[in-house]
Amino acid sequence: MTTSRHGEEETWFEVQLSVPWVVAGTTGVQDVINIAVSEVGKRVNQTSARYSEIVVQDVACPSCGYEYEAALSTTDFALVVLTVLAQFEAFSAEESSRIAKRELGVRMKDIPLTVLGVRRASSGVEEPAVETAAEPDAVTDASSGDGSEIDVLRLEEAAAGERARSARGGETK
Repeated sequence: MTTSRHGEEETWFEVQLSVPWVVAGTTGVQDVINIAVSEVGKRVNQTSARYSEIVVQDVACPSCGYEYEAALSTTDFALVVLTVLAQFEAFSAEESSRIAKRELGVRMKDIPLTVLGVRRASSGVEEPAVETAAEPDAVTDASSGDGSEIDVLRLEEAAAGERARSARGGETK
């Protein structure tokens, strides 16, 4: 935490955004995912975020529940849906959401950025966890106690699965 010149306290917030990314002229799904993560990562690194993480979102089959990565590849184009988690310094959760959309929006023209959740960041950069918002683009503070602990656990489990998959060499489902 830092104190600004006006005596108000600034803190760091973790903002989770959904980013759909289109990749042209690729041959395989894993190539598409690698290119999308690389391109989005370059843009996130140009912001004032002190920490960021990018993972491919998982989608569950409505009939069987099997989860797979949100990547659709056609002949010439592919779409990958990424989750970007970045920490920004702000006075409130709402301001951190605006900062994230502003800083990423200028670097990702014509890409719809959807805020999935915001929470106060811990003092050190450790395992990130994000509280999900009740509705798209709504922001909540982790200290609000709105009862969304179950959603947080689901997000933490999904993030742990992504890290485990990355540790195994990036194999896909």
